[in-house]
Amino acid sequence: MNLNSYEDEIFTRRLRLRKVEEELLPLIIEWSNSEEAYGEYLTPERLTADEGVCNLKTGLFWNERSKTYLIELLDGTPIGTIRYWLRPENRKTAIMALKIAIPAFRNQGYGTEAQKYLIMYLFERLGLEAVEMYTDIHNGAQLRCLQKLGFTLVESLRYEDQLVQRTGHHYRLGLEEYRRLPLYQYYYE
Repeated sequence: MNLNSYEDEIFTRRLRLRKVEEELLPLIIEWSNSEEAYGEYLTPERLTADEGVCNLKTGLFWNERSKTYLIELLDGTPIGTIRYWLRPENRKTAIMALKIAIPAFRNQGYGTEAQKYLIMYLFERLGLEAVEMYTDIHNGAQLRCLQKLGFTLVESLRYEDQLVQRTGHHYRLGLEEYRRLPLYQYYYE
């Protein structure tokens, strides 16, 4: 794994995670308005072009507490986004969110791979104590992924996603669990 000190790109065996920058805005905005890109377990954000530009200029996509990466294949094909943000009440804990926006690339392990390497970055480079994720209770692929990545269920809860009421699970991976799992000690998939 290449964990660049610049933190604007992370390379995995099959993927490149890179900083969302201005040239990517049209794609990010297109995906944010696409039901297909969000699938059945997420609700589109519905960003306008002006909101996208504002988010970029104000640092919403990239700042010291939150970063959004484009996920692309090594050949440059964009397939989704992954982001993390630090909890305001505990800056040693990050929350991650993943979206494989192109349905043809779902269920092929790309989301697991992107999450694994971002988790490694968060623990190894940022020195975090925990990483958390939330997922819909019916999202079987993500539930299996989180178990594979060593997360444990914290709680089930009702939440609002872009004005849509959902039921989900809150998962957590602590530093001690991370250090014990062979999955993170060896960089093969």
